[in-house]
Amino acid sequence: MKFKAVIFDFGNVIINIEFQRIYQTFAKFTSKPIAYIEKRITEDQIFRRYESGQFTDEEFREVIRQTLGFPLSDHEVDTAWNAILLDIPADRIDLIHKIRQKYPVFLLSNTNNIHIKASNNYLKKTHGINSLDILFDKLFLSYEMGMWKPDTEIYYEVLRSINLEPNEVVFFDDNLQNIESAKAIGMQTILVESTTSVVEYCKNIF
Repeated sequence: MKFKAVIFDFGNVIINIEFQRIYQTFAKFTSKPIAYIEKRITEDQIFRRYESGQFTDEEFREVIRQTLGFPLSDHEVDTAWNAILLDIPADRIDLIHKIRQKYPVFLLSNTNNIHIKASNNYLKKTHGINSLDILFDKLFLSYEMGMWKPDTEIYYEVLRSINLEPNEVVFFDDNLQNIESAKAIGMQTILVESTTSVVEYCKNIF
């Protein structure tokens, strides 16, 4: 592969995540069935709406309260929402440092402010890194951009910002739809499957 920059997704590429933990924690706080919680959050497209910048953090918390029909505190909403976040293995951080010796490395993620704050706190506490801004050359975060993968406009905006053509980047993501839409505009792509760490995919590339 020949390329000039590397773009990583965040969830299940750099940080391990588990969606079900959100629904399980909300169920614990509200005493409502997990299936009910998941259905309401999914049907109302809360992830997409919040992570494409349609809500402030305060509005998001109120949307959660209204959607689930329960007077959750701000702390409870944040705790349940952040339950999705697990860990960032040290070898993935080492990988990013290694690649940045040769290429710029960018983060492109469907995410939200509450998760980014929690991830930064985790990085500082566990790895002594103050924030994701330090780890990557630039962050492209859906909630700040007002865009969402797999819509192709988000890829074009990243490419315009870093001044590269689609075929000049390699993009790692764990979501097949995101990979297919990026590939459709000419980006080089690698699908990171849940059974294999991104470090393994990179062994024969860098």
